[in-house]
Amino acid sequence: MIRRKTAIHLKFINSNGFTMIEIVAVLIVLGIIAAVAISRGLSVNDVTAQSELETLKGHLRFAQSRAMNEISPTKWGIQVDGSSYTLVRNLSGDNTTFDSPLFLPGESSATHTTTISGAGSGTVLFDDWGSPSAITVTFVGRSISITPNTGFIE
Repeated sequence: MIRRKTAIHLKFINSNGFTMIEIVAVLIVLGIIAAVAISRGLSVNDVTAQSELETLKGHLRFAQSRAMNEISPTKWGIQVDGSSYTLVRNLSGDNTTFDSPLFLPGESSATHTTTISGAGSGTVLFDDWGSPSAITVTFVGRSISITPNTGFIE
């Protein structure tokens, strides 16, 4: 009887594997290394610029959506001026005369202002099919490309 207990006990002692404590310790060390590597790879300015770019993409998609829900001569778009942009509506179809700026979704005013320098200027208008009047938009030193016929914003 004693020999069986010893054989079973030796079987568990000589098992080749990691303990749960060793696995948890390795995962904690890997998490700390990953956090340090990510924090050193991204600067605050890069994250802010990417955030502003994604906000502008969302506002362009909103303008495109509004344009596709309007009657033909009306166009919606985004007008970029320096470090700010506004949502505009063109009722006449001449692409130069705009209504007073309209409120952007998620904004408390008609103008979205950024503190990042390097913004371009110009207007992107979408027709009732969602096709853009411009192919690229430069904002905060980065460009957004819009596919000509489909209006896909990337």
